[in-house]
Amino acid sequence: MEADSFRIAKVFSNGGDIHFRLPYFQREYAWGLGNWQTLLEDINDLYEGYQQNKEIEHFMGSLVVVQEGMVHGTVPVFKLVDGQQRLITISLILCALAESVRETSKDKYHKIRKYITNPDETGDYRYKLLPTTKYKDRETYQAILDGRLLDETQNGSKIREAYIFYRTNLVNKITSGEFEIDQLFLVLINCLQVVFINLSTGEKPYQIFESLNAKGKPLTQADLVRNYIAMKLPEDRQPEIFDHHWSKIEDMLQEKRTVGKSGLGELTAFLRHYLAFRSTNLCTSEHVYERFRDRVETDFNTAELFEGEVITLQRFAGFYNSFLRPESVSDAQISNALTRLNTLEMATGYPFLLAINDAYESNQITKEQFLEGLSLLENYMVRRYLAGEPTSYLNKAFPTFWRDIDPSDFVPSLKEVLMNHNYPADYAVRQKGSIRSFYENSSITRAKTTLVLETINRQLSLLERHDGYTVLGSSPTIEHILPQTLSEAWVNELGERSDYIYNQYINTLGNLTLVTAEWNAELSNSPFAFKKGKLADHILLLNHQYFNRTIPRWDDHSIQERANFLLDRILEIWPAIGEIQAPPSTSGRKPVLLKFLGQEYPVNTWRDVAEKTTEVVIQRATNFEMIAPSMPSYLSKEPFPISFRTLSNGWQMNTNLSSYSLQNYCRNLITAAGLTPQSWEVELH
Repeated sequence: MEADSFRIAKVFSNGGDIHFRLPYFQREYAWGLGNWQTLLEDINDLYEGYQQNKEIEHFMGSLVVVQEGMVHGTVPVFKLVDGQQRLITISLILCALAESVRETSKDKYHKIRKYITNPDETGDYRYKLLPTTKYKDRETYQAILDGRLLDETQNGSKIREAYIFYRTNLVNKITSGEFEIDQLFLVLINCLQVVFINLSTGEKPYQIFESLNAKGKPLTQADLVRNYIAMKLPEDRQPEIFDHHWSKIEDMLQEKRTVGKSGLGELTAFLRHYLAFRSTNLCTSEHVYERFRDRVETDFNTAELFEGEVITLQRFAGFYNSFLRPESVSDAQISNALTRLNTLEMATGYPFLLAINDAYESNQITKEQFLEGLSLLENYMVRRYLAGEPTSYLNKAFPTFWRDIDPSDFVPSLKEVLMNHNYPADYAVRQKGSIRSFYENSSITRAKTTLVLETINRQLSLLERHDGYTVLGSSPTIEHILPQTLSEAWVNELGERSDYIYNQYINTLGNLTLVTAEWNAELSNSPFAFKKGKLADHILLLNHQYFNRTIPRWDDHSIQERANFLLDRILEIWPAIGEIQAPPSTSGRKPVLLKFLGQEYPVNTWRDVAEKTTEVVIQRATNFEMIAPSMPSYLSKEPFPISFRTLSNGWQMNTNLSSYSLQNYCRNLITAAGLTPQSWEVELH
């Protein structure tokens, strides 16, 4: 290893020929506004010192290279192992500076251009620096150096943004007289310096890259996997595998786009779900690279096997891309089914979707079976949503599903698997579906509720007309029939129970419907008589059919009646896929002892059980203040109108509930708090 201090002028061969290319394991250009501004401020400080005849040195860090020989006998070629962010940025600044004098001084233009291009060379070697192809970095960079600026919609490369930033700022500073072009050029090539580290060919560049970047911008799990692939592949096999397989994966699944609530980049999320499908265990996001490495070291210990695994990854990445972007699927039925599953937040089920997609593509199951499987998954997700089942359970459950599936008996075995993984019974859907909130401050929740209501409308239309169904002329919005802001007319109509009805039923299923945004604004908090008349004439049968009946007032009784009507339709559309026994009745039996988290609490009623359970959660969980607002039927900052108990932290607990509802509340509270449901037990006498 040789290390020397180089000015930028020398890095770019003092205007002579030189060529740097980035190896396959390098990331895309990732500097952002903060990095650009900092460098511009440093250049400004250097310029001020230069004007005072002080040639200040500013070290930008290291460039790590491996010399790869000569091209045409005159152009030295280096593999740029580390330092691409700095070198690309400096070359963009020089390009912007050259463009600023292109029309006024051809001599200055060509002088500056010799530091970013090799004018006597052709093809890729005409550029002193060649970025990777990721996110169209290379295409964008070459276009800029060729005097073109690609349209923003044509690529996602940050190189374009960097160039516009420096071009705009330099032109402003030059125009205002703050910078003089000749002096700025000398500052850039003489004052900016790097430590130029030239590795011998026997050293492992990917390991140097990983070590150097450990203290810089953190490598993502996908970066580490890419680095590992480069490490495992012989040098002569890297172009084939990266150009024809891994690069295609990165084009499909871009790390700058995220997946679901996880916030993980698409490629990291895919690798995590692929490994979960293979192992039946979903690892934490921080251990994706380790699990990938361990799998390869165990199962793919030859170059041929490893290359085969990368090719397999490309195939599964295609499946994953279709999950994220169902509109890209040519088959309309499959595309529609995947779109609906995405709305239902099916990202937790992607490991299982990978499995059944693979089974379909490899002809283990037919298209009809695949579609039936997607329909069963929708049934499972909708019923869990209506029953208020926590989504956290699915992260562990879905990766195990394929293990228990018999492809030769696919649909029956899938039904059995779903039934064995907390499949909600009709009574649970009805009980929770009539009282839980379906309109939270979340676009995901609203999208799920919209899907349910749209599907009900479609079913009502097909039952009546058989040959089609009504749809809105523009995107649907959720309308609260009992409005979110109570007018004086609404308070008078509901009477002394208005606050109670509002708090308990405002966001429940029976109080929600679909209209366009224009209708939503028109209906607003209008009196019920006005809303009823408008909804009775609405194009959607969801509204037209129901609100043409006699409804004297819109109170808790009316809201519950409509909820029951909607739930009847829901259970017709998404019927139970098997027999589920109702829980044993506790009628006539009295709770006497609560056992929870290793402690015992004497109790006399289910209200006592609910109160003690809640108090334990308050003491043992840190997220009670986040959970409570999501359970407005049970917990409130304000007293409930009929009966309630005041908890130790000031919250109120509704006690005007059946014993079944109180039991259900306790179980949901425990799950939401992240405590162990198995540690909760009630003795009865």
